[in-house]
Amino acid sequence: PNGFCGMSIVFVGDVPDHRCLIPGNLNLSEAWLNRTIPLEQERGKLQHRQCRRYRLDVIRNLSATFADPDSINMSEVEQEPCLDGWEYSKDQYISTIVSEWELVCDDDWKGPFSMLIFFVGVLIGSFCCGQLSDRYGRKLVLFGTMAVQTVFSMLQAFSPNWETFCILNFL
Repeated sequence: PNGFCGMSIVFVGDVPDHRCLIPGNLNLSEAWLNRTIPLEQERGKLQHRQCRRYRLDVIRNLSATFADPDSINMSEVEQEPCLDGWEYSKDQYISTIVSEWELVCDDDWKGPFSMLIFFVGVLIGSFCCGQLSDRYGRKLVLFGTMAVQTVFSMLQAFSPNWETFCILNFL
């Protein structure tokens, strides 16, 4: 009965393509906006880095001095982490827990941890429900735990934060 719940994290917790969000109030040209995120070689092709960007104050100063970003060596510009959040690709999913609560870069450990929490709950539930099944019968305990799991899975969809999601995932 809990097979779907165990596999749902694969879809709910999938990590969409993402990159640093660049605030719209920078007043940069399109050429400079395209150069605010460093490029790196990944899987045989050049892609934007997902967790770093060039320092925006430096980019703003350079854009005021140089009209064309190709006229300077961008590899010498200082980088910083994504301070304004991320923008996510919506090609495959509209929303996942990763894009909802920004579980990327420094918080990327939280996705797999959510799955771990679920299976720890299954382990503990197996021991408890085994004892309850011996006392009250398998059918009653099986349908009771299926009802409890259904309720908590439905509540999980309305989780306001990652911590609540994990608690409901455990239960």
